[in-house]
Amino acid sequence: MSQENVEIVRRMLSEFGETHQVSAEAFAPDFIWDLSTFQGWPGRQQFTGIGEFNEFFASWTEPYSEWTQEIVGIHDAGQNQVVGTICQRGRLRDSGSWVDLHYGLLWTLKDGVIQRAQLYTPPEEALKAVGLSD
Repeated sequence: MSQENVEIVRRMLSEFGETHQVSAEAFAPDFIWDLSTFQGWPGRQQFTGIGEFNEFFASWTEPYSEWTQEIVGIHDAGQNQVVGTICQRGRLRDSGSWVDLHYGLLWTLKDGVIQRAQLYTPPEEALKAVGLSD
C-alpha cells in the first residue's frame, strides 16, 4: 500500500501544480488541512473538507499575479503516510517581486484516500516528524 499512497500523492500534487485545483475523489469528505506546524502562521490552524481548502487556497494565492508549485521530493513514510517536499513561487500582483516558500507536507491516507495534510516549515521538519532525514 505504501507505493500506492506515494503514487496517489504524486498524481494529486502534479495535477494541483498544473491546474491549481484538487480532485475531490482523492480526498476524504472530512479531509483536514492542518497549518499548526507552519512556523509563524498567524491565522486559522485547520480547515476541514475540500470546500474550506479551496477557500483557503483562493485567499492564499490572491496576492499573486503568477503562482507555481514544484515537487522537490516525495517520500514513503510508512504507516499510511507520505511526505512531499515542495517549493512554491509567486509574483506579487502589481510588482516584479517574487516570493518563494519551501515547505513539507505530511499526507495521511486510509484506503487510498487522503485524510489529512499537515504543512511544515522548514520542509525538513516534515521528514523529522516521521523519522526520516533529508
